Amino acid sequence: MNVKTYGIKAPWLRVALRVAAIVLVTAAAWMLRMRAVELLPIDYDEDDYLRAAQQYQVAIQNGDWGALTQLNYRPEHPPLAKLLYGLALVPLPQVSEIPDRPTSASPAASLPQPHLRVARTVAAASNTLEVLLLACLSPLAGLWLAIHTFTIKYTAQVMLEGLPAFTAALTVLTYEQSRRHAGVGERGHTGWLVISAVFLGLTAAGKYLYCVAGLAVLVHWLWQTYPTTKTGGQNPFSPAELKKIRFNPFHPLRLFARWLGPALLWGLLAVVVFVAASPYLWSAPVARLWDSLAYHGAYTQSQDVQGAGLPLWQPMVWLTESVPWHPGVFVVGLDAVITLLAVLGLPSLWRRRPLYALWLLIGFGFLLIWPTKWPQYILVLTFPLSLAAAEGVRARLWLPLRAWRRDWRRAAPATGRVMRRELRAALPWLAPGVIVLALITFYPLIFQVGIALTDFNTTSIKDGIQGGIGRELWKGVTGRAEPVQVDIFARSRPSSKTVRYVGIGTFLDFISAGGMGLLVFEGVWTAAAVGAQAALGVGVALLLHRPGVRFKSFWQTLFVLPWAIPEFVGALVWMQIFDPRYGWFFLGASFPETPGYPLAQTLAQWQQDPNLAFWVLLIAGTWMGFPLMMLAASAGLKMIPTEVYDAAAIDGANGWQQFRAITWPLLLPLLAPALIIRGIYAFNQFYLFYVLNPPYPLTTLASLSYYIFDSTGKYAVSAVINVFTVIVLILSLLWFNRVSRAGKGVTYA
Repeated sequence: MNVKTYGIKAPWLRVALRVAAIVLVTAAAWMLRMRAVELLPIDYDEDDYLRAAQQYQVAIQNGDWGALTQLNYRPEHPPLAKLLYGLALVPLPQVSEIPDRPTSASPAASLPQPHLRVARTVAAASNTLEVLLLACLSPLAGLWLAIHTFTIKYTAQVMLEGLPAFTAALTVLTYEQSRRHAGVGERGHTGWLVISAVFLGLTAAGKYLYCVAGLAVLVHWLWQTYPTTKTGGQNPFSPAELKKIRFNPFHPLRLFARWLGPALLWGLLAVVVFVAASPYLWSAPVARLWDSLAYHGAYTQSQDVQGAGLPLWQPMVWLTESVPWHPGVFVVGLDAVITLLAVLGLPSLWRRRPLYALWLLIGFGFLLIWPTKWPQYILVLTFPLSLAAAEGVRARLWLPLRAWRRDWRRAAPATGRVMRRELRAALPWLAPGVIVLALITFYPLIFQVGIALTDFNTTSIKDGIQGGIGRELWKGVTGRAEPVQVDIFARSRPSSKTVRYVGIGTFLDFISAGGMGLLVFEGVWTAAAVGAQAALGVGVALLLHRPGVRFKSFWQTLFVLPWAIPEFVGALVWMQIFDPRYGWFFLGASFPETPGYPLAQTLAQWQQDPNLAFWVLLIAGTWMGFPLMMLAASAGLKMIPTEVYDAAAIDGANGWQQFRAITWPLLLPLLAPALIIRGIYAFNQFYLFYVLNPPYPLTTLASLSYYIFDSTGKYAVSAVINVFTVIVLILSLLWFNRVSRAGKGVTYA
């Protein structure tokens, strides 16, 4: 955030404050990482990479430089980061080489010191330099990256993440600098591009995954330099040049050569640097590189990956929770806040810095597609993610707050008088409704909040009904009762016959013990289900709205039937279809001679595969919910004047253009209430999940609340989940109402 925003006008003071902020953020990043270096236990792969570093250490100490072309323990990963660790170990004495163990083996019980500490320190230093780079762009973004717990963890251990994350950031920064020098007559453009290619090659030599940054650079480059007659931007052709070469029979080749040529040279230079920085490839570059790359494709189908059972959206879970495995190591855990701010700031980042928005979106898309979902992979995103989070603070918090404060100062006196006068006039009419609403809505919710602050359960139900809940709440509020600890997911039933005060500890335990992961699934499920319902409902409504459709009323009645069937009955029907043993869909799975037997056998495992189970749930959920969308869309289509389409047709608009510019904008105000209703139903979906019984983590908060209520009798934990659900729904509805402007209603009828 620019310090000028705060009203500081002296240039020297702005510069001094910015430098001080950069220094403080960098120092905080270094201290947090060094704390993690000392406190983190040995993790998976640390023994592998430290063993590789030991081999390099011995070769360098013995002066056997030729051995570098043969050494690369765990050759599926390029050697540069491992070689850097080996160089850091050179001043240390040699110790016994760490034993060779399988990659799937549990973490080593011990590793040699101070070798482990030195290698971890090198990784932490690399990431601290990355924080410094980001802080120079935005001190607030640097602060977000400095405190990001997953970034701290995987760059304070002997992993491969620190170096390529740093060089990937340099790749993007130097390319961005070249764009600033790309104007006519500017010098330095080519030099910065060469430096960017060098850093991209070093990134590939550190870890292949981080080349996502190079892909973002390439997309931005080709987008900015695409041949066009429009002036401005980074267009490599002037209008005169385009007119001149247009009459040349080879002008398409010249266009593409001049457009793609520099990018290809940039990529070729990066490949040369990659090979030069990977001594292991020198003796047999093609064969060894192919073996290294092919390993990752095979690894995605290995038992290690398949057995983990991580769903498609697992990267979203890692991004919305702090590291849950090492209590006491991380000072703060604000990863979820950083991700939320990044989502809010992404539109503004796209407008101000599209390169970093591309980096974030391309990287996130790759993580969703790639089958391996290990948590350290999200570090390819944390640099642009932190920048987007800083943009979210600026665009969604600071600027609106400043504008509101300015407007409030101007209009507060007059507005306050009008509001007080209107409130006095409306209060007699509003009071009865407010009282009834409080009795039937707010009181049960407040009572449930009270239950959530205790350990109320089946064993203590008598004491709770006789006033135990109020008694313990009063003791907790007045400080006369110490909060007790409750194991929220233990299967055993509680034994205490009296209600005890718990406080907000159950809320915090639920969030840290998997609540954010469940919330991510709820968001993915709600968006996918409502989106599919809306697409199918609007599509059917458009088909039935076309002139000449016969038996229109019959088709509408037929399509409404899924909505008329009770949800539990509908779920039972879909279970009869998708039951792995006796379902209609899998009848062919019982007969090996049928042509589709292998595919049916694979699909029949959907109750063990979260990704397959998600599609089964989505099919059933779409069938249940699309009729409401169809009815709302059918009503809206009848209200749109036909003259609008006639005018668009005269202007030459095709069917898709008419839908995008006319139909959808005019339908959305009528669809918004239906979207809200179906969103609430999807978020609280219970019977479908209860009957189909998909694997964890495919469960809604409503299903989990019922399971805990029914199987363990922990009413308080169930109340915690319900209160959490209500809070999330209220916030989601406020956001959707603002984005869709549903509260403004229909203005064209």
